[in-house]
Amino acid sequence: MAREIKNPRIMLLGGGIDYTRAEHRIASLNTLLEQEGKYLQILIAKITKLKPNILMVSRSVSRKAQELLLETNIILLQHVKPDLMDSIARQTGATILSSTDHVMNQFGTNVLGKCRRFRLVSFRDNDVWNGKANSSHGGGDEMVKIRSLINNIDDRKDVEALLATAKLTRNQRQAILAAHLLGEKAHDGSKAVRSGIQKRGVTQTYVMVEGCPSNLGCTIILRGASRPALKEVKRILNFLINVAYNLKLETSFLEGRHAMLPKDYQASLGPAMSSSLCVEYGQPPQGRKAIRPWNGGNMESTHWSLSGKITALEHQSILISSVWMAGKTQCCPAEVKGICYYSEKDVSLGQFLRDSCFNLTLKCQNPNCKKTVIEHSLSFVHNDGLINITVRQ
Repeated sequence: MAREIKNPRIMLLGGGIDYTRAEHRIASLNTLLEQEGKYLQILIAKITKLKPNILMVSRSVSRKAQELLLETNIILLQHVKPDLMDSIARQTGATILSSTDHVMNQFGTNVLGKCRRFRLVSFRDNDVWNGKANSSHGGGDEMVKIRSLINNIDDRKDVEALLATAKLTRNQRQAILAAHLLGEKAHDGSKAVRSGIQKRGVTQTYVMVEGCPSNLGCTIILRGASRPALKEVKRILNFLINVAYNLKLETSFLEGRHAMLPKDYQASLGPAMSSSLCVEYGQPPQGRKAIRPWNGGNMESTHWSLSGKITALEHQSILISSVWMAGKTQCCPAEVKGICYYSEKDVSLGQFLRDSCFNLTLKCQNPNCKKTVIEHSLSFVHNDGLINITVRQ
């Protein structure tokens, strides 16, 4: 598998490739093995007719199917996450087939995706070789000390001196040499295998799908720190990308409405709490501790900053009180609705109006009220702001 392919044909399979025998039926082992072999041969034959170079599967693939794919020189990647499968389908133009039953001749090669190059890249696992590793990675306290010495090695002579003085097993010696040769660089996966530096427990190998249209998406690689630090950087980077996209849409909307800033407007020199041009939260009161975010979230969802102060990440949701009004009379108790920005719970203005106002199937929560949505007016309250909406058919 560790090789580079230029202009590959990629097939995406949402299910798995295995044989499921019928339950509550007694059969001999030889019969079951024969049925499994014939069944998998038929499935693999359907796949090979489309002549893919790479097959990505969301679930598991049986050992027999793996052997058949190996004979046809098809690279297999199994247990691919659904989100990652969707991204690959969008960027390569491939169609995610729900199961092997949908691999038929009528689809043709249109279900296959394409890219400029497919290859494997190997990096040194810094969580193992950063001097802070624990004994859970194998080798005990002695191996932890050896890992800490790796970072202070600058040349080959230091490595030879370490191997000569320390009491190491053969496996530990190989790991030290591989970690030193890898360094902080990225290595071609096939070359790493041939040279022996792609050793288990020392490296992390990633699949690179390159040459896809840049307007369909990209991948940003974060390296150089421990996994907890990289997760924090990834969270902040995702937030910044969403903010930039929001500002792009908001600026376009304001330009379309010919909106202009007031003549006496002055930009604040302090830290910005809002990611919107139209929303200003202001600074928190003096002496206020960052006990919980202002958005009404709980303690578990609070992201603490290094300084312990409230940041823009705590302002990414809004609470709105919704009230049903019949004339000037409040029909039922107010309902609190929350919108979490840049998440799965985020909704556009059109979606919010459609679900909260234009949905004629909605009914008033007052059991004594028989009026429809059209006969009510909806009031939305946030802080000291109020919007009344009346729907007409």
